[in-house]
Amino acid sequence: MAKKKKLEYWFCEIGPIDRSKVPFGGDGPLRMAIQNKFIEMFDEQAERCSSGWGLTEEMKTRLDIISLLPITDPSGKILKQIDEILSKRPMN
Repeated sequence: MAKKKKLEYWFCEIGPIDRSKVPFGGDGPLRMAIQNKFIEMFDEQAERCSSGWGLTEEMKTRLDIISLLPITDPSGKILKQIDEILSKRPMN
């Protein structure tokens, strides 16, 4: 039986910065630098690269908690509860 590949996404946070200091299209140069470094390191284009300003401190804290769930809740119980809540909400 062939071993299944373990695919992962890299996640990066940067900031905080006063939103008024971010120029129009301000995520583009940062995202391009990451894309170029990805190609340099892995010799291939990433299938996905996304970014954007607007993550509040409250949202960042929540994402930090969720990102640690595999360690802090190895049973997966909390993540399953989150999935159930999110599956009932429209994704607009």
